[in-house]
Amino acid sequence: PKGRGFGMLQRLPHVLGSVLSDSAAAIHRLKEVVAEMERRDLANENSPLIVVAVDELADLIQTGGKEVEQALTRLAQRGREAGIHLVACTQKPSAALIGSAMKANFPVRLVGTCASKDEARHATGISDSGAEQLGGKGDFLLIASAQPTRFQAAWMGPKEFEGVCDRALGATSGQSQAVVL
Repeated sequence: PKGRGFGMLQRLPHVLGSVLSDSAAAIHRLKEVVAEMERRDLANENSPLIVVAVDELADLIQTGGKEVEQALTRLAQRGREAGIHLVACTQKPSAALIGSAMKANFPVRLVGTCASKDEARHATGISDSGAEQLGGKGDFLLIASAQPTRFQAAWMGPKEFEGVCDRALGATSGQSQAVVL
């Protein structure tokens, strides 16, 4: 919604469309992706891979209402088989904001530091995960099959990210690419 989270990704060559920051445009784009998923299901296709990245998931659901929630839930439930993958970020992954059907269909969760045990339980889906004790600055829990794995991620600043973008632009000249929304 702020338009800054994914803005730097816009210049990558495999990004289809633009980074969206208003719910009406997001609803329209999500409906297009659901239609593509259904088309692929009928045609038994699953490529090229499409990654739908959503920042501030809870805010998008609150502003977009049932249409957004239904589209995202369908993508979370059936998209992987059609080669459509959903990556969503939120600060408050509570069941009250994010439906249980959608939450149940995220097979992997990356959880950063949480303010309380209750928030950690909502974020990880595990009691006493220890996410509230993470140190921040790249300290994460990976939750897969209800098993937590603690890891340290590298931080990349704007200058480093520009270098990655430059290399990606150079490496993909004239090559086929995956589609990223």
